[in-house]
Amino acid sequence: MRSSAVALVLLACTATGCAGTGTAADPRTAGQLLDSAVRTMKALRSVTITTQTAALQGGTLFSSRMTTDLKSGCAYRATFRNGAELQQLRIGGTDYIHGNDGYFELWGRDTVPAMRQKPWLKSPVSAARDADGLQPCTWPFKSFGTPTKGARTELDGRPVIPVEVRDKPGESPFAREPGTYTFYIAAEGTPYLLKLGHQGPHNRTTTTFTDFDKPLALHIPPPPNTLDLSKVRSRRSCQGPYAPVNR
Repeated sequence: MRSSAVALVLLACTATGCAGTGTAADPRTAGQLLDSAVRTMKALRSVTITTQTAALQGGTLFSSRMTTDLKSGCAYRATFRNGAELQQLRIGGTDYIHGNDGYFELWGRDTVPAMRQKPWLKSPVSAARDADGLQPCTWPFKSFGTPTKGARTELDGRPVIPVEVRDKPGESPFAREPGTYTFYIAAEGTPYLLKLGHQGPHNRTTTTFTDFDKPLALHIPPPPNTLDLSKVRSRRSCQGPYAPVNR
């Protein structure tokens, strides 16, 4: 039955043409497309993830780029709307952190003047706080909601099939506010997720995925350029972690 159905689709396309690029319509459902993309992305050994969030009324709120093994190793760079900038290397159980003054205004822990004297801070992953903005190197590839399949189109010259999901509050693993997600899935070859768009009530976020399974090289900053925060903590244990300074 499945072979017959596919044959009928191909015959119809020959006679009338198919939407998008003039090739045969993909027989997979929206759910099947999304599930295959999720499986493909979870199996990657490395990927580069680029994200930008903009307000609907204009202005970039946040942008980032992360190259990651999707486990415990990644290189991350982010810029926040207040001008804060962050670079992070996470290698195993250690974070190497470089930020500007704006970033340390967001720092989720107390600071000491010495933190401005070294290009990189060395800190155990277990010490990370939400306000630090550090990344876990993972990504929540997941199927959710009720997907709707769109017409085949192109993304930067590459054929894709968009799959749309309207989020209910708290349903999506990607954003805190509800909205509409569009998953752009490669229509030919390996079903990579190439782009994810999210339109919320206030913001619009675009995430692209590139460099699939390319070698990932992470280089630890040399010791002379790092401040080991675990040693700062031990020196000031009688005053608590990192004696605070005026901000």
